[in-house]
Amino acid sequence: MDSKTARIGPLHLFAWITLFELGSAVVIPVGMEAKQDAWIVIVIGCLIGMAFFGGVFGTLYRLYPELPLTAYIRRIVGPVPGWLIGFGYLLYFIYISGRNTRDFSDLLTAAVYDMTPMFAIAMFMLLVVGYVVRLGIEVFGRTAFLFFLFSCFLFLFIVTLAVFSDMSQANRMLPVLGEGWKPVLKALFPTNLTFPFGEMVVMTMFLPYLSKGYKAVGVGVSAMAFSAVLLCLATFVNISVLGIEIASRATFPLFTSLSRLRLAEMIQRMDSVVLFLLVITSFFKIATFLFAAVLAAGDLFGVRNLRALIMPIGLIVLFLSLTMAGSLTEHLQEGLKIVPYYLHLPLQFGIPILLLIIGLIRRGGRPAASS
Repeated sequence: MDSKTARIGPLHLFAWITLFELGSAVVIPVGMEAKQDAWIVIVIGCLIGMAFFGGVFGTLYRLYPELPLTAYIRRIVGPVPGWLIGFGYLLYFIYISGRNTRDFSDLLTAAVYDMTPMFAIAMFMLLVVGYVVRLGIEVFGRTAFLFFLFSCFLFLFIVTLAVFSDMSQANRMLPVLGEGWKPVLKALFPTNLTFPFGEMVVMTMFLPYLSKGYKAVGVGVSAMAFSAVLLCLATFVNISVLGIEIASRATFPLFTSLSRLRLAEMIQRMDSVVLFLLVITSFFKIATFLFAAVLAAGDLFGVRNLRALIMPIGLIVLFLSLTMAGSLTEHLQEGLKIVPYYLHLPLQFGIPILLLIIGLIRRGGRPAASS
């Protein structure tokens, strides 16, 4: 596992954040409640997320450039309350890693492996995740960069296929704001404000490992913007191919879109491309939260051998993913109606704002320059 000297380059972090932001959002519809204006929901959510990451997390990082989130919480609010809040974030990282594992297992089971036990899918994913996390942050970053290049190629292929296919109709994206701003704002808050761009709170555990700390905010913001562009392209493919009525009702619209697309009767049934994307992006989403949980546990409990934490935390994530909901419908409803209000909003926005205010007061309003 990583020592304190382990570092990750800005380009590798950019690739990592992009894949992390895509996660399951690449196949689960984002902002589709706003119909053909779903892309506006994505853009606004990204802009708010970028502003918050740069303004709040960026300032906290400049105040405490060598410390992860769980460590500077104790520095800001004191050892005991800081430890308790940090422990809350540890539980949050574990729980969200479990949710994403369940997302991945459900999606794969519903799409192609309907006869495969969910336990087997989740277990094999977590075995691979645990192995890569065990290799450390530098290997993780290099792995992210390789799969980032491959994912960009897949996105380019999907968009090219959609543009030149006779089944794609760009006019289905119109009219823009045909029903005004109300559907957009309703879709934005709280679900698409917190998912996926609000989840950048987890990256505060990794920023101290960046080799060029002064680029932290720039890398994070640019990666969020790039991932928003890719999500908007996925939305364009879904609506232009399926139409808004089918796209808004489909559980996995991109999978449905690619199963229908064809080009000159030679290229067709390309839904397997979506499966590649799902496996890649879900891997990095699950692994990021699990990795953050390992770092948080090591920091809170003073464990130097972080490798020893991977298996127990991985087993907890596996158990959570299998028991947190009885069905896909129940799982999605919990993720849309309960988690955003009671977990995401306080931990992604509320507590960081309070930490920033207290941290600035204690520093006299002057953030330290990061190296």
